[in-house]
Amino acid sequence: MKPIIFGLLILFAVSCKKETEKNTKNKTINKEIASDTVTDQTDGDFVENSQLPVFPATGKSIQDFLIKPYEIQYQAEGLLNDDLLKDMVLVLQNKNDNTDVRAVLVLIKQSSGEYKLKETSWQAVDPEYSYEGNKIYEYENISIDNDRALTITLNGIGPTGTQETSYKYIGNDFVLTKIHLFNMGAGSHIEVDYNLLSGTADMELVNTMVDSMPSTHETKKFKLDKQLFVNDSPERVLKKLPQADW
Repeated sequence: MKPIIFGLLILFAVSCKKETEKNTKNKTINKEIASDTVTDQTDGDFVENSQLPVFPATGKSIQDFLIKPYEIQYQAEGLLNDDLLKDMVLVLQNKNDNTDVRAVLVLIKQSSGEYKLKETSWQAVDPEYSYEGNKIYEYENISIDNDRALTITLNGIGPTGTQETSYKYIGNDFVLTKIHLFNMGAGSHIEVDYNLLSGTADMELVNTMVDSMPSTHETKKFKLDKQLFVNDSPERVLKKLPQADW
């Protein structure tokens, strides 16, 4: 019964995910964007010759990094590097099109009081809405914890599930360090924690059709090159990671 339940859950989740990605791709490929950018995407990769806006390199305040037609959707303040100056992370939304790709900016505070744009990612956060106007995730949040890690939390209903990605500076590189997934379906739910630094995948399947809710646990090891915040989308990274054998 467990393999059947798990199989149906995964098939349903994957089919919904692919449909959402397909609709989002079609929208970004065919629309005209007010900022004259081309944001065609294929499996998390920007196609060659795409033209993305360039944000200011420095600024006295976070408002100095805004260009038309973008506005700040989310922001988080905290320590990301080894100094004691609080940095900022911004998620920027095209205010004219909520199906457009979103930029995530990492602003490092300088001793002068200004901010320096250290990283820009168009991959870390998906578009907020699908082409049909459906909100992909019900809850979104970004935060910087005491471990100097940026966490992006995306929480959806049903097969969309929850995805949390964490990034830290390793030397001079801002890298993807952890991915947490949680999906709930009819009869079971699955939780997976990927530690990209240790190369460990910790997976648990819970059978919710039984009152005692028995669980199956599995751990796998993997090897993966450093995944950079700027270049690597979580969706593409997940395709390289091991899956459970249930």
